[in-house]
Amino acid sequence: MAGKPRIVRIKFESPTSEFYAEVREKSRVRELMKIITRVWGDEYMRTYHKSKEMKSDQFLSTYNIKDGSIVKVQVLAESPDQPVNVCTNNFKFMENNKKLNRFSILGLIHCVS
Repeated sequence: MAGKPRIVRIKFESPTSEFYAEVREKSRVRELMKIITRVWGDEYMRTYHKSKEMKSDQFLSTYNIKDGSIVKVQVLAESPDQPVNVCTNNFKFMENNKKLNRFSILGLIHCVS
């Protein structure tokens, strides 16, 4: 039947969970994001296919999504459109950097006070 939409099965993975869903091949990325929100309840996320960030207004075909594709999901604590908290970034940098100098410590004190 020529008019029947083709369905693809996609695996969604985050660092802590995974699930499968079926969508129309002609869907947009925003449809995937709605499914993820329904399953995991998280509004703020980024989706990736083969390390390329997917934009919500694009069709799945833009990213060569096919039956059996894996979409990686990065769940965010807040909207990616909000300004970045410099203090949080400084703290994360210091957590990942074994060598702390007096300037990085002063920066943390400034953020906390």
